Amino acid sequence: MSDGPLLILAATRMELADLAVGLEGEAPANLPAWPDAQRGRLDGHGVILLASGVGKASAAAGVAYAHARVGLTACINVGIAGAYVGAFVPVGAAVAAASEFDLDAGIIADSAEGTTMTSLDTVPLPRVAPFEGSPGLFDTFPTDSTWTDHLAAASGTTAQPFATSDAIAGDLDVAAERADRSGAAIESMEGAGAALACAHLGVPFAALRGVSNVAGVRDKAQWDVSTAVRAYTNALRSALRGAA
Repeated sequence: MSDGPLLILAATRMELADLAVGLEGEAPANLPAWPDAQRGRLDGHGVILLASGVGKASAAAGVAYAHARVGLTACINVGIAGAYVGAFVPVGAAVAAASEFDLDAGIIADSAEGTTMTSLDTVPLPRVAPFEGSPGLFDTFPTDSTWTDHLAAASGTTAQPFATSDAIAGDLDVAAERADRSGAAIESMEGAGAALACAHLGVPFAALRGVSNVAGVRDKAQWDVSTAVRAYTNALRSALRGAA
């Protein structure tokens, strides 16, 4: 369905508000399960702006529903996110995802060394079955190289590995463990869910996040949401113009 729209997916309407300002020919997207979704043209592309709700399940459901209703050319997940300390990605930066890692998928166990999580590939139990000889996907999902290249160039940063959890890091120790286990630079609550749905459906997936805070820092006085939103909004619109 190459003539279908591009889905721009975020958790909340706030994260899409600046993009909605630039929407031309805005009209309802006719997605009854998400009646606030908007459809129109943005920088040369037919798009749907969909606020799915917070978390992986909401994101996956939004992707699957939109694709079933209208057929998607691709999905780009946007929003704010936290950066792990060791990644050295500053607050206020926009960064594209090189991959998405599901922090909650695996086998959790207690031992003398403490609580540990091991990957589904130790079972092995792929979450997406192989397509035409491709390897199964366990807890890590690749992003579409073409869209990722556009987004990385527009943001002026190298694409970084992302990680997703329905329960985000509440302190720096949890954040450090997650960064070490996943090898990720950025933590969010939706990316792996959207990526999983796209992998099942054969829809190209990419992600672009604005860093609003250091992962594990919950003091909102240290966050900069407005700069993060502006950063990924500007980068996405530049990428769309470059890909038009």
